[in-house]
Amino acid sequence: MMRLRQFRLLVAGEVPETAADALFGRADDLCVETLPGGGALPVVPVLDTGSGVGARWVAWVAFDRPAPTLVDAVVSGVRDLDVAGLGIAAAIADDSLVTAATVAERVGRPVAVGPGRVFDWGEVLERLGGDLGGEDEAAFEAVTLALRLRALAPRLERMAPIRSLLL
Repeated sequence: MMRLRQFRLLVAGEVPETAADALFGRADDLCVETLPGGGALPVVPVLDTGSGVGARWVAWVAFDRPAPTLVDAVVSGVRDLDVAGLGIAAAIADDSLVTAATVAERVGRPVAVGPGRVFDWGEVLERLGGDLGGEDEAAFEAVTLALRLRALAPRLERMAPIRSLLL
């Protein structure tokens, strides 16, 4: 079942106009926003890429993507950013404030309240008695770890033994 999956991918550096154009041309959902970074971004540990310059993740791309699972949505977002030539640092949850329509899309149920109301996603999960938040956290952490491993791969003599640990 396709449900709306909302998430952000933190990007290393600015998002050039050509990369944004490539991203918008590729996005299945056509609901991708790029926003410049600022003080509100979460701090993400930066791997030493050998450049000697400590990078900060200064932008993010928000996705509203229909997908059967969150992992499918996030991986497709990573692939879209790869094609656009953007370096990706981490996958994180979208804003916790959601409208009734967004709640309905996320849980695959009809809208039960009028438009205009805003809810905290964590409280909605609690009321529904679901543990979707735990699954979401695990998905974001797994994708972020895979992105970090991918960044380290060029510096490793052999990746095959490390890949074998994932099975």
